[in-house]
Amino acid sequence: MFKRASYLFIVFSLLFSGLFPKVTWAAPGVTAEAAVLMDMESGQILYQKNMDKRMYPASTTKIMTGLLAIRKGDFKDRVKVSREAVMAGGSSVGLQEDEVLTQEDLLYALLLPSSNDAAVALAEHISGSLDEFVRTMNAEAQAIGALDTHFANPHGLHDPNHYTTARDMALIAREAMKNSTFRKIVGTYNYKTERFLPKPVNGIPQVDFVNLNKLMWPGFSYEYPGITGVKTGYTDEARRCLVSSSKRNGRELLSVVLKTENLGIYQDSVALLNYGFNEFKQINVVDQGSEVTRAPVTRGESEEIGVVASETFRFNVLVKENQVIDKKINIDGSITAPVSKGQKVGAMYFTMAGKTVGSIDLLSDRDVDKKPFFQWWHGLIVLGLIYFTLILKARARRRRYLLRKRRWG
Repeated sequence: MFKRASYLFIVFSLLFSGLFPKVTWAAPGVTAEAAVLMDMESGQILYQKNMDKRMYPASTTKIMTGLLAIRKGDFKDRVKVSREAVMAGGSSVGLQEDEVLTQEDLLYALLLPSSNDAAVALAEHISGSLDEFVRTMNAEAQAIGALDTHFANPHGLHDPNHYTTARDMALIAREAMKNSTFRKIVGTYNYKTERFLPKPVNGIPQVDFVNLNKLMWPGFSYEYPGITGVKTGYTDEARRCLVSSSKRNGRELLSVVLKTENLGIYQDSVALLNYGFNEFKQINVVDQGSEVTRAPVTRGESEEIGVVASETFRFNVLVKENQVIDKKINIDGSITAPVSKGQKVGAMYFTMAGKTVGSIDLLSDRDVDKKPFFQWWHGLIVLGLIYFTLILKARARRRRYLLRKRRWG
């Protein structure tokens, strides 16, 4: 009887384990040639595949183009389209020479339907020429830290000297998503405008700009919850590319997939985002402004200061592993007054398994004035010394007087 019950238990266990498999999220099998998954807040990389390999970015280039146009232009600017913009080639919204649109319209055309003609029109409007705008793009890439990136144009059409890496594209997109205007545009599904064309066309000109990022398409098989952006790309040489971001429970993740095929950009992006949200949890290691230690002050009116964190430090750790973040405080030598509130006095380093994973500055929580050379009790000492000096002098004079008196009778 016992053997029969054991047998039935095993059969039912196998049956139900097949019907209701345990869901696990392993490191994703990404088909793209290069990929990165990054925490948007901290820049922490949670997954990478060939992230420093030189790749062609295609229209993900327009992330940089859009960011610069927003920073250096004005939404209300009216932009006259040049012949060079009309002749850009590739994806287009059919701009006409001498057509006038607002910069706002062109930005939506740039970042939703990926208009190459809008990219050229914006670049010329912002910098006066394509060459000057491209110089600005490359300077900004260097400033962001995208050191393995070089742009040759504002739209991403193929040029052997136009390249990036998955890591660099994540850095550029992260910087762009800090801009609220950029974030609003790339998080928009569709945008309608009005156009007044210099020349009549057959049918209705394109006035409804739809975002090519299908992760935000309602009802699409890969529609992703919490999607916030950012940009698709395609050329024959770059193949399919997608930079995407999603926010869930206060965490925002950014994925980059470069050089894959067809729906692979969505399959890879969903796999990466699922991996980040399900396999990692974010821990709050230290809060901005929290006191982490106290430190002595030399020659100050106060003998010590509170040492506080300059910023909040959060870190993503694997859910299934007991990963511990160790903290090490390093004070910058002896602290000597005067000290200003907010003055850097040290640093805190964070390590996991012996490897440094981040650091923040440590600041003084108060002003400390230098101790004056003379204080009230110094005055008492001086008065005391003067008093005793006078006493001693008076006694010395009396002794001399008495001595003379005895000597002369």
